[in-house]
Amino acid sequence: MTYLLVVRRALIVGWISAGLIVSSSTFAQDTQFDELAKRVVNVSADVKPGDVVVVYGGKHIIPMMESLSIEVGKAGGMVTMFLSSDRVDRSYLTEVPEKYLEQEPKFFAEWLKHVDVWIGLPGNENPKAVYGDIPQERMAKAAKSGQIINDMLNQAKLRLVSIGYPTNDEAERNQVPFATYEKMHWDAVNADYGRIAEQGAKIKKMLEGAKVIKVTSAKGTNFSFSVGSGTIIMNDGIVTAEEAKSNLFLERIASLPGGSVFCAPLESSANGKVVVPRTRCMYEPMTGVAFEFRNGKLENFKAETGGKCFQEAMAPYAGPKDMFGYFSIGLNPGLKVMEDPGDYRPGDAAGMVWIGVGDNSLMGGTNKTQGSMSFPLTKATVEIDGKVVVKEGGLVF
Repeated sequence: MTYLLVVRRALIVGWISAGLIVSSSTFAQDTQFDELAKRVVNVSADVKPGDVVVVYGGKHIIPMMESLSIEVGKAGGMVTMFLSSDRVDRSYLTEVPEKYLEQEPKFFAEWLKHVDVWIGLPGNENPKAVYGDIPQERMAKAAKSGQIINDMLNQAKLRLVSIGYPTNDEAERNQVPFATYEKMHWDAVNADYGRIAEQGAKIKKMLEGAKVIKVTSAKGTNFSFSVGSGTIIMNDGIVTAEEAKSNLFLERIASLPGGSVFCAPLESSANGKVVVPRTRCMYEPMTGVAFEFRNGKLENFKAETGGKCFQEAMAPYAGPKDMFGYFSIGLNPGLKVMEDPGDYRPGDAAGMVWIGVGDNSLMGGTNKTQGSMSFPLTKATVEIDGKVVVKEGGLVF
């Protein structure tokens, strides 16, 4: 079902999706799959009798999909499995005539209104091989057709649980030994989510209506912004009964591993300089990045390497693609930033800061566009109305 590629781009947000390669050793993890499935279905998603549930994933992760589907049935949910394929997804973006990329999946948008829970597993075995060299013009057409999904998600009842899994492919891409990467992943999945929720609630309260958030780093970042009336969202691995009633789709999302507080700020309030020593653009390194925010607009973008990728990635999109749109603080102590050696900056790592420009409509922001880009700020210090909550990349309470 090639329209699922468009739907996934709308449903599975960038900072909570993951690629997956399953080796023969993975199939020995069936017991672990079963235990995780129970937790996801009964706690994170809180599936109720009669709930309509979709379990989505690639053909390489069918055993986990089966475990989840079995638990959904035991909980009284009505489950459907949706299967993805690297070959089909790539064909959709490389071989389908452009005029067909623009077809809107209207029927599926209507169908999603009747879905209570979407459990998302990684859909692609090798995401870089599928998407890494796709022309941005074609990606933009596919994103535009998927806008119909984004437009209905806040009004829908759908709640989403996203599940990652450690793989050799991702470990290699992040330049981290697999044994280290795997242990870190499971430490993060099994972290103290009660403590994460407690810390998140404190930061959330401080951010609500905050007048001045100042972000600095030893590398040269020094900018500030306001939250205004924006909604502060917390991802602590569980969609609570209260969150399930929210009018914002992103409040109805949980991920494992997870742990972050994020928001769409007052877009025009951002002013100052941002310096990003290392990040990625379309799976390739982008280094020595520096730019300024002036009344929320990104200006004077420069990069030592990868700058052309940024320009090409943003060029096909219209609207407020270069306006400040996103701010997050990670909370999970099980995840670690690993650089020199390593090239790993997980957004949910405790004390990790990410910012973004472009679309933030699902967060309740005013930027509506298919274009967006996020930037990691490692070892940053964050002050909220004069109180330090993150110091040089570490939570201070």
